[in-house]
Amino acid sequence: MSVIEFNIDDVYIQNIGIQTIKEFMERQLSLLNTQRIGEKIIHAIQESGFDHRKELEESRSEAWSEYKAKYLQLC
Repeated sequence: MSVIEFNIDDVYIQNIGIQTIKEFMERQLSLLNTQRIGEKIIHAIQESGFDHRKELEESRSEAWSEYKAKYLQLC
């Protein structure tokens, strides 16, 4: 693990507290990591050639056909 030092005004630290600043920075780093993972996922999906619109339309069509076969034939 690395250590990063920041110059923060003493008055600011006294007003909001060192723990609040530490928690804020930890949340920001967590968000940054989540964004990085999301970008990797997007890139992998794009490289795979997966077409979610096509897949969604095919799934809807299959579900509609199944629904018609099960429920509309009984009427």
